[in-house]
Amino acid sequence: MRARTRSRKYSDPVTYYFYDAGGQPRKEIPLGTDYVLAVKKWAELETKKQVPAVTFNQLAARYIHDIINSGKTAPSTAKRYQAWLKPLQQFFGNPDAPLNKIHPSHISQYLQWRKDTPTTANNEISLFTIMWNYGRELGYTNQASPAQGVKKHTLKGRKDVYIEDHIYKFVYSHADETIRDLMDLAYITGQRPIDLVKIHSHHIHDGILHITQQKTGAKLRFHITGDLADIINKRNTGSYLFHNSQGAPLTRKALTERWVRLRHNLIARYPEMAKDLESFQFRDLRAKAGTDIYLSSDADTARAQLGHTSTAMTKQYIRKDKVLEPLKRK
Repeated sequence: MRARTRSRKYSDPVTYYFYDAGGQPRKEIPLGTDYVLAVKKWAELETKKQVPAVTFNQLAARYIHDIINSGKTAPSTAKRYQAWLKPLQQFFGNPDAPLNKIHPSHISQYLQWRKDTPTTANNEISLFTIMWNYGRELGYTNQASPAQGVKKHTLKGRKDVYIEDHIYKFVYSHADETIRDLMDLAYITGQRPIDLVKIHSHHIHDGILHITQQKTGAKLRFHITGDLADIINKRNTGSYLFHNSQGAPLTRKALTERWVRLRHNLIARYPEMAKDLESFQFRDLRAKAGTDIYLSSDADTARAQLGHTSTAMTKQYIRKDKVLEPLKRK
């Protein structure tokens, strides 16, 4: 509120009050000379003043700057987020929707629009909620995510896939030495493929293997004993444990290509096992490890081995329930 005092020749000075409405040129609304009434009118005008709502593209730009491009997420995660964000911006950002105008019905419409890729659509809505909650932290909105309570696509996913021991042993028996060691390492540690191929001799000291997960940054330590010791003693030559045929460090992509090639060759030779082999992805060994630890111990032990922060996350990797014992008759 602005105040201007004007002198008078034959009486006391008078103070006039104004509401600054901004604009170019500046616009001022007179509020009178009574201070109490002027404050009341100023408050009424201030309440009526409309603050432009934050839009989806503004939220997306802030999230890209603060999170995706900031190095706070793993490169692979940032790449996925960028891919998932494109259709979200196409739907909610063209035209640019104010956050307070996005409702649950729009989330349902989005899922229907992306029905041809249901898994990706579900992931995109998960990212939408992550971004929305970040916007709440910034004060962009005080509303809960409109995706909350909206049913996503029902998927026939990989959460039911468990690699039985006989399938594991069958593939293992036909694999080369590098793939065998990687399979063993994936199973006995429960780590992701990307973290296995990046193990370097620098991660091995004082009888402990140190792994920092690329996806989450979780730091894990494994005593180098038993099968783990056998693999490390054989492969620890002062560099990366795993290399390609040219001697360069083995990449995650190269591992996948070798795995797919092995699987296809086995399907061609043993078509009767095609169903089991087709569903066997290398990453399933992480779920097998988590499941087997849970079956022999408990969910919290599996959580620690997989590097999760909560057992709720670990339960997504557990593919079997424990065998129950019947009660004895009294």
